[in-house]
Amino acid sequence: MDKPQIVTKQQLAQPPVEQTDGIARGQAFAHDRVWAGFSAFPGGAMTGWHHHGDYATYAYVTDGSMVLEYGDEVVHIHIGDFVYIPAHLVHRESVPEEGGAGVVVRVGGEGPTVYNVEGPDDTASNAD
Repeated sequence: MDKPQIVTKQQLAQPPVEQTDGIARGQAFAHDRVWAGFSAFPGGAMTGWHHHGDYATYAYVTDGSMVLEYGDEVVHIHIGDFVYIPAHLVHRESVPEEGGAGVVVRVGGEGPTVYNVEGPDDTASNAD
C-alpha cells in the first residue's frame, strides 16, 4: 500500500548523492524520475560549474540570497523566489560573504543528477 513518507532533518544530514564543490545537497527522495531535497550554501560559497544532465531543476529559496551564472548571464535570486533551471544548462551559484542560502530543490529526469564540468561552455556529460 502506498503511504506518505517522512524524511527527517537528521536523515538529510549525510546524503548519498552527487555533490558539487561549495554546496551541500541533502536527498529526501529519489524515485519515479524525481529527485527532491535541499541545498545549503555557507556564506561566501561558490559552486563549481555543473549541470544536471537530463534533469530539469525547480527550486525555492528558503533563506538568504544567491547569484546564478550561466553563459554570459548573471541572475540575482532572493528568499521567496522560485527558480527553474533547464536540463543540461551549465551554471554555477554563489552567495554573499555575509550570508548564506538555503534552497528546496525538486528535479525530474533520468541518470546522474550532477555533472561537474570545467567551465560555462563545457557540456561534458561525465558525472563525478
